[in-house]
Amino acid sequence: MSFLPYIQNTPVWVWVLFIYLLHRGINALFDREMRPGRLFFLPIFFLLWGIYGITREAFHPDISLFTMIIGVLAGIAVGYLLWRSQPPLRHSDTPGFIIRAGTPLTLGLIIIAFGLKYILTATVYLHPELREAPSFSLLFGLLTGLVDGIFWGGTLRVFVPWYKKERQRKQGTI
Repeated sequence: MSFLPYIQNTPVWVWVLFIYLLHRGINALFDREMRPGRLFFLPIFFLLWGIYGITREAFHPDISLFTMIIGVLAGIAVGYLLWRSQPPLRHSDTPGFIIRAGTPLTLGLIIIAFGLKYILTATVYLHPELREAPSFSLLFGLLTGLVDGIFWGGTLRVFVPWYKKERQRKQGTI
């Protein structure tokens, strides 16, 4: 069975999303100025996309959601470790903005996350009988959660120390 017909029948919006995410990942290779809340865009995006996928692709969403939570928790630990060597956030000269150091980790994770999501969804459409298998629902939720958790772990790894220091600065203790 060829995978080519599935690629050809993939909706255009999926390729537009992929290009957009690649653009975000390429921008993440370089230091960039942003508002602190923007750090959470990718973790929230992949969390919502994961929940959406579970509700649409998994026949046993309860199993998928449970294993997604486990995956997110495990992924947070992995992401935290992956980003441990990243430089801390810096203050920008622009009030209310920070500077996040560039890293190839974000681009790599975007490609892995998109590819994994694409493969899981394609698998369901190529083998519809898997949709009803509890083991597939378990795997779908676990992998979706793991990837999103890595985004959360990396984001928290750079955000939490900055936030603590910022809070101390505002309280005048540093």
